[in-house]
Amino acid sequence: MLMKKILPSFLIICLFVNVVSSYAVNYPSSELSTNVSGSVGEFYLNLYGYISPFASIVLTYDGLFLRSTVADEHGNFSITQVLIKTGFSHFCLDAIDFKRLGESLTCFSIPPAQSSITIRDIFLPPTIGLSRTEIAEGAEAVAFGYTMPGAIVTLHISGKELKTTAADSSGYYDFHLKNLKAGLYSLYATANYKSRESLAPTKTLKLRALSLWEQFLAFLRDLWNNLLRFFTSLFLSPLWLVVPIIILIIILILKLWPEMFTFIYQNRFVIFFKDIFIKKKKLHHAWWVGY
Repeated sequence: MLMKKILPSFLIICLFVNVVSSYAVNYPSSELSTNVSGSVGEFYLNLYGYISPFASIVLTYDGLFLRSTVADEHGNFSITQVLIKTGFSHFCLDAIDFKRLGESLTCFSIPPAQSSITIRDIFLPPTIGLSRTEIAEGAEAVAFGYTMPGAIVTLHISGKELKTTAADSSGYYDFHLKNLKAGLYSLYATANYKSRESLAPTKTLKLRALSLWEQFLAFLRDLWNNLLRFFTSLFLSPLWLVVPIIILIIILILKLWPEMFTFIYQNRFVIFFKDIFIKKKKLHHAWWVGY
């Protein structure tokens, strides 16, 4: 009797297992997988050039990151197979030297893309940085950066070629700027390497030489910023809560027990300054009421 009840269920289970097994054999899981890929753009942008050895170069379009690379030990770099769309007409290369002392940003305008674009022999301008962005009139500032090793570097200040120097074997150069009159100056550097001139950067550095009055104002500004930074630091920030509470407690004690502070009221020093700075105001028409 028990076998009659169990046998139909057992047969149904065996049939189900057989069907599933045959399905797995006829349709392996590998045949059900699908590779999906996609791309945005119609053409490719390929860039080849050189700058200082091991510099980092970032390709951007309207502020959007597209691709980055690092120059090799000879300063050569390449950015290839960057998808672009029809009408692509401008981009920027932002370079930072391997010691992160300076930067150079150069933007390019090209004919609107109707096919893939390849640009070679891009000589990016030297990276440039400043020891200080504000100096006193007549004080010294140092401009420094990296370019191709052995290149002749020219420093431009407010549109004028000021000095030239040769980069060393690592590509490093520097300029010592002295005797600048008060004013705001724009600085950038270009280089000549194997009779080839570098591009001029799109972005320039700003150096301000301060007059005596501007130095005084800068001192006050720095003093205020340092005090603000000190009092808002993590160590002293609880005082901003504690001090008002202490002041409120003192005021409350003065109101409730003024006799505890008679030693202050009766102090001769306090009375002297009170008589000087706090004068009693006479009532108007005081003559007819006996004052």
